[in-house]
Parts: sequence; C-alpha cells; structure tokens
Amino acid sequence: MAEAHAIEAPPRRAGYAKGEETRAAVIAAALSEFGARGYAGATTRKIAEAAGVTLPVIAYHFGGKEGLYRACAQDIVARYYEHAGPVAFQAEQAVRAGASPEDCRACLRQVLRMLLRVFAGADEAQARGAFVEREIRERGPAFRLLYEGLWKPGADLVARLIAGAQDRDAATADDRAAALMLISSLLAFHAGRDVSLSILGWAELDAAALSRLDLVIDRLVAGVCTRV
Repeated sequence: MAEAHAIEAPPRRAGYAKGEETRAAVIAAALSEFGARGYAGATTRKIAEAAGVTLPVIAYHFGGKEGLYRACAQDIVARYYEHAGPVAFQAEQAVRAGASPEDCRACLRQVLRMLLRVFAGADEAQARGAFVEREIRERGPAFRLLYEGLWKPGADLVARLIAGAQDRDAATADDRAAALMLISSLLAFHAGRDVSLSILGWAELDAAALSRLDLVIDRLVAGVCTRV
C-alpha cells in the first residue's frame, strides 16, 4: 500500500495578510476618529496618521473618505452579527415557528442580555458605539446602511418577541415603542456608562454586575410582556 501523505493547505499569501492587517488598522483608526469628530469633522489625514499609513493607502483600500466611512459601518454590522448572530437567529426562528408565549419571553430575555453585553463591551466596542451614536445624531452617509442592517431588524425582532410573549401574531406600534424603550435603556451602560456606574455605586461592569443587571432585565421583560 502506498504511503499516505497529509495534504497541507497552501500557505496564505503574505501580501494578502498584510493588506488585511492594514485595512483593519485603518478601520480601527477611522472608527475612533469618526466617533470623536463625526463625518464632517474627521479627516483622512488624521486617520492615516493614527493608522500609521499614507493617504494613498486609504484611497487604494476604500476609495476615499466616504468609502472608508461606509466600510466602518459595514464592519460594525458584521461584528454585531458575529457576536449576536446565534442568539438573534434562534429568536428569529422561534418567532417564525410560532413559539409559545413562554418561549418568546425566554428568547427576549436572551436577546436583551446579549445586547447588554454588546453595549458593555471593551474599548474596541466603545469606539464602534461612538460611531453609531454620531450617526444617529448627525445622519451621515452610513445612516441607511446601519438602519437596514442593524437598527430596524433589531427593533423589529424585539417587538415581535413582545407580541409573541402576549400570544399575538403581529407586533403593534405599542410593541415597537416598548422595544425601543427596552433597547434604549441598555444604552445607559454604553453612552452613559460613567453616570450609570456612579448612580449604582459600582466600580465597573464586571461579571457580578452583569448578572445583577440580568435579573433586572428579567423583571423588565415580565412587566412589558404582561397582557393587558
């Protein structure tokens, strides 16, 4: 019998890997700059300096300032689904399958707990959050992309879970309003983190703090999903 040989994957091209690293570095710098100064106030020169690249590198990878801004928004949507996708997918499938009110409440708790952890994320997540907050206030070139890829589907899913938890097939305007209020309440631990921690007398959002907030989420879900 001929000796078997392991088949090795071809080595990743060094140029491709370097290009991806450069692109990621530029996006990271751009998220910080756009989040701090907005689309109008940020400059590609400052972004290039922060990323350690030249202006032609930005032009090569993104075409220009607007292309880079949209790439930042696409990165935010992609990272969100990377972290939240499994939980959101499970909840979406439950709603489509006509899950029981109890199962819809369970999915809603899971979705809100997941969102809390996204909003309470590390510095990298904070930079993305600052970008999103700017876009909400100033409605820049990535507004539609974020609306269609992030805000609308997220709010729709929470609203449909609220409706399902009350044994209704379709979400109402009141359900959508409740969804917005629930999601907005979690932003207190992102945009208003320092104020929120001071009010609660907590030093940080560690595992113990998140567990306590999970219990609060459970009470909020129970209240919102009570049939009237």
